[in-house]
Amino acid sequence: MKIAILTTLLMLSSIALNAQEKKFEHNIYVSGGILIDKTSGDTETGMSIKVGYGLNCYFSDKLSIMPGVALRQVVVKPFTSSEGGDDDDFTFLDVPIIMQYHIQEGSNAWVLGLGPVFSFCVKNDQYYYDAMPNADTSDKIKNLNLCLQPSIMYQTGKFRIGIEANAGLLNVAKANNYFSVSKHLHDIVASVYFHF
Repeated sequence: MKIAILTTLLMLSSIALNAQEKKFEHNIYVSGGILIDKTSGDTETGMSIKVGYGLNCYFSDKLSIMPGVALRQVVVKPFTSSEGGDDDDFTFLDVPIIMQYHIQEGSNAWVLGLGPVFSFCVKNDQYYYDAMPNADTSDKIKNLNLCLQPSIMYQTGKFRIGIEANAGLLNVAKANNYFSVSKHLHDIVASVYFHF
């Protein structure tokens, strides 16, 4: 965690030091794909969707950094329900800080990205005690997660289209009197960016 915070501070300070060289670019994006929920050795899949905004700050034609904000919804088994089941459903406010490398191909480009994402749970799911209807419910996950987001995009005109991943680095499970688990949330999504 300390390394991620230090890396983030170094990236932000490099923005300030190179202020005379930067060019700004607004990005609005939508993404959708697969959630991978690894809980205590078991893996379940689901759906992940997000919408976000990023401000790309260019140091040169090849190098930029894009801080931003996104709202992300993840759901295990979104299109099926099991009676007595307890599927996960969370909403996150993500704050990504992505370093990008741009490989020009004429008027188009490939964009490679990597950086930390600070992920705040704004809608938590609660444990469901099927056999104990009077039991107190408690939140399933912690309020903060740290993720690593690699990406590859193809840029043509005002659009970028590509693949992003979100690898949860922390165990976000919140233990209680009934359950003690480990939980890591990951996703792989297709993304469409409009930049101006």
